[in-house]
Parts: sequence; C-alpha cells; structure tokens
Amino acid sequence: MNHSNLWPFAPQSNKIISIALSIILFMGIYIVVSSLVQYNSVQGQGQSNDTTVTPMNANQTNATSSNATKPVDGYGGPPTGPLNAVRHVFDDPTLRVYHFCKPNDKIMMVCQLYDSSSSNATLIGVEYMIDSKTYQTLPDREKPNWHYHKEEFSPDRANPKFPLLNDQQQKEWLVKLSESYGKVILNWNPMDTLPVFPPQIQQVQHPFMVNQTVNNNTEKYVGSFNQTLDY
Repeated sequence: MNHSNLWPFAPQSNKIISIALSIILFMGIYIVVSSLVQYNSVQGQGQSNDTTVTPMNANQTNATSSNATKPVDGYGGPPTGPLNAVRHVFDDPTLRVYHFCKPNDKIMMVCQLYDSSSSNATLIGVEYMIDSKTYQTLPDREKPNWHYHKEEFSPDRANPKFPLLNDQQQKEWLVKLSESYGKVILNWNPMDTLPVFPPQIQQVQHPFMVNQTVNNNTEKYVGSFNQTLDY
C-alpha cells in the first residue's frame, strides 16, 4: 500500500480523534459531577434522618397534649360538674360517691366513680348507664346487675345531688336520667388501703343497701383508706 496517498487525510483524522476525546472527557466530567451531586443528596437525607430531635419542654408538651383529643376528655358532667350519691358501696353505704360522666357512642353514658371530689380522690370504680330500651334487650341473667334510676333517685335511697347546679336544674337532670339503668362495678373497696379484692358488681338495690340508715349525720364524704386490711 502507498502510505503517501493517506497523508492528506491525517489532519482530518486528528480532528476527529480530538473531537472524540473531547466528548469522552465531557461525558466523564458529567458522570463524576452527577455522582457527587447524588452522593451529597443521599448524605444530606441520612443526616436529616439521624439528627436528634430537640425535646419539647414541659410547657410545649402540655400545649401539644391539650390540643389532642384523649379518651379521658369530657368526664365532667352531667352537665356541669359531677353527680354524687350514697348507697353505692356495699361495705360502706354511707360513703357519698362522686360520678364524673360523659356520653358514650355505644351506650348512654360512662361514669368514673371517686370517693370524693378532691384533687387526690381515688378512682374506686365505674358505672355504665343505658336507656330503658337497651335494658329490655339484656338477657334475663344480666338484668339483676342493673338498677333502675327512677327508683334509686329517691331521697331515702341514693339521695343524688349535683353540687354545681341550682335546685331547678337538679330536678330537670334527675328527670332526664330517671328513665335509665346503671351498672356499678367497684374495683377498689374504699374500706381497703389497696385495690386488693376482685372487681365486684354492686347490687345497689339489694335489701341490705336499701335498709341502711344514711343521713346527714352518718354520711361520709371521704373514703377510709387508712384502715388495716383484714383478710
């Protein structure tokens, strides 16, 4: 082959090679830069995930909690302040028990029962309330566990009171609640210093409870939690 005939094409070949090298160099730079950008992005995400969140102080925590709906919210009625009544605790019928209630989406009302209205009162049980229609659907074996409020609300029985309502308001609410039934479950006997006995359904309509003498002289407004346990 006569190489002298190829010489005129040498400059053109060099030009093509230069362009190819430039393209390869550019692509290499582009790949390196892209890789660095992606790496920094991943590192930044990792750092943001690993960053320790600064804990809120007590005021911030309380503010956040106060804005959230909690199961304990709403236990304050009916309708303003609690209802209290005697003859709810079989071992201590004279104790005036405070009911802090709220409406329930499954039954009429649920009440938390306390031995007093003080800030350090002890939660001694719960009372569930249902309307008359629901009561009629209960099995016969279950009905004795419920008491009829229209009978219980008499002064010589539970003698219910609404401390924060006037006389007229109290009468109106007693009428509203009278056609309902309640089931009292005691999980802490006020006569004990600890909740050490099995939860019990209190038969508030039992003759023993009904016949107990309870008046202003015998009523107790605070549970007796300092007594010696007797097993």
